[in-house]
Amino acid sequence: MMIRIVFVFLASSFAPVLLAGGANDHGHSHAHESSVGEAAAAVPDRIVEVAMLDSMRFVFDPELESLVAGEVVEFIVRNDGRIRHEFSVGNAEEQARHAEMMRKMPNMKHADPNAVTLDPGETGVVKWRFAGDDTVVFACNIPGHFEAGMLHRVKIEAGAS
Repeated sequence: MMIRIVFVFLASSFAPVLLAGGANDHGHSHAHESSVGEAAAAVPDRIVEVAMLDSMRFVFDPELESLVAGEVVEFIVRNDGRIRHEFSVGNAEEQARHAEMMRKMPNMKHADPNAVTLDPGETGVVKWRFAGDDTVVFACNIPGHFEAGMLHRVKIEAGAS
């Protein structure tokens, strides 16, 4: 009888820890700090549509050739392909760390302030206030996609005084 009581106690003590792991797709959502800005709730200064293609390219409409510190951009991201893609905002070092994590957990699905992972036909939104003077790297860090060219770099320019 005593062994049964101890077993029930231990099982109930560890159950919340075991269940905290979440689903098998390793999805997550967490706060994110970046040297290139932060999530924004403000009305965007502009809206940019982003199509993600199986040719391992992002297509920005209008083209994304410049960013200004302080500017809020709402990215409406659409997966026009037949495989899962990701849209992530960060600098080169942040993207390298994220890519390493994705290699360890390739089925991870993001719903973070700076990243969305979308299955074919899905649409997501990333609204970002750019800051600093670093170069922003927009990337798909699903293993092999970045290496195949699914990235876009834009330098942040100083804002108006």
